[in-house]
Amino acid sequence: MKKCAIWITLVACLIGCSTKVGYYFLDWAIEWKLEEYVSLNDSQQSQFGTLLDKFLRWHRSDELVRYEQHLAKIAIEIQQQSLTPKLWREHVQQAKGHWLRTFEFIKPKLVPLVASFSDQQVAQIIAQLKVDEVELNQKYLNKDQQELVEMADERITKRVKQWLGKLSSEQEQAIHQYNVNRGSTLDMWLEYRHEWIRLFSQTLKNRHNTAALSHSLSVLMTQPDSLKSDAYQAALDKNTNEFGQLLILLNQQATEKQRRHFQNKLSGLQQDLIELSESDE
Repeated sequence: MKKCAIWITLVACLIGCSTKVGYYFLDWAIEWKLEEYVSLNDSQQSQFGTLLDKFLRWHRSDELVRYEQHLAKIAIEIQQQSLTPKLWREHVQQAKGHWLRTFEFIKPKLVPLVASFSDQQVAQIIAQLKVDEVELNQKYLNKDQQELVEMADERITKRVKQWLGKLSSEQEQAIHQYNVNRGSTLDMWLEYRHEWIRLFSQTLKNRHNTAALSHSLSVLMTQPDSLKSDAYQAALDKNTNEFGQLLILLNQQATEKQRRHFQNKLSGLQQDLIELSESDE
C-alpha cells in the first residue's frame, strides 16, 4: 500500500523499456503489488476491481496527456539548454501535482475499501511494512560514507545512461562529485519512514472513523512534507536544487550523439503517451 501500490507500479511501467506494453498489463501489475501487502476477500476484490478499472480509464484519457505536455516542456528546455535550478524545482512540484490528482481521484473509493479491512488484514499490511523497513535498514545502515556514495554513483549513473547512453569520464565525475557534496539525509530519511509507517499503522487501526481516515490518508499520501523535520526538509530542498544543477551540467557536457539518444528516447516516450491516451482499450 505505501504511497499506494497503484502509483509505484504506474511509475515503474512508465519508465520501463516499453511504456505501451507495460501500461496494457498495468491492471495485473497493480493487483500483484497489492497482494504483497493484503489479501482481499471477494467483496473487497470486486470493489478494488471497479476502482482500478475506473482509475485506468481516467488516467489514460486525462492524465497521460498532462504527462506528455510536461515532458514536452522539459524537452524544449533541454534542447535549448535553458533549464535552470528554479525551473527544475518547478518540474518537481508539477510531478507532485500528478500524484495529487491521482490520489484525489481514487480516494472516494479507496477510503471505504480501507475502512472495510478486518483486523487480520490490517495486521498483514503492518507486518509487511515492517518487513520492508527491516530490509531497507539492512541495505543502508552500517555502511560508511564511501560505500553510500558508491551506491548512489551506481544508481544515478545507471539512470542517466538510460537517457544519454554511454557517459564520458567527465560526466561520471560530475555525478560522483554531486554525491560527495550533497547533504546526507539517510538517518533523517529512515527516521521519517519509520514515523510514516507508525502513523499509517495508527490510521489503519482507527479506520472505522471514515472522516478521520479520509483526512489521515490525505495527509500521509499527499502532504508528506508536513511530517518532515525542518532540518530534513531544508536538506531535501538543498539536494533538489543541487540535483537540478547536476542535470544542467550533464546537459552542457553532452555530446551530439548523447543529445540524439536523449531526444529519441524522450520523443518515443511522448509518442507512447499520446497513443495510449487515444486508445480505447
